[in-house]
Amino acid sequence: MFWLINQKNLMQFRIRFEKKAEKDLDSIPKIHKARVLAVLPAIAQNPYLGKKLDGELYGSYSYRVWPYRIIYKIFKEVLIIVVIKIKHRGGGAYR
Repeated sequence: MFWLINQKNLMQFRIRFEKKAEKDLDSIPKIHKARVLAVLPAIAQNPYLGKKLDGELYGSYSYRVWPYRIIYKIFKEVLIIVVIKIKHRGGGAYR
């Protein structure tokens, strides 16, 4: 799944979902899914809005959409953001 975000005079980042992230998104209740999808343009416009992670997820970022976390990687050279997973904060978002 790809999202193309186009803003005037800004770099374009495409958002790609890994299969796991697509499954995570499908399992989220509709009300929360809409909120998660609504923040993607903001992340695409400025991918560094999220919190930089370390440890096992070093090099990844986390963006909070209560009660979920969007975990993603930024590939600046090719202007792609890869969403790795979308998990409930209490349900292993960082595992």
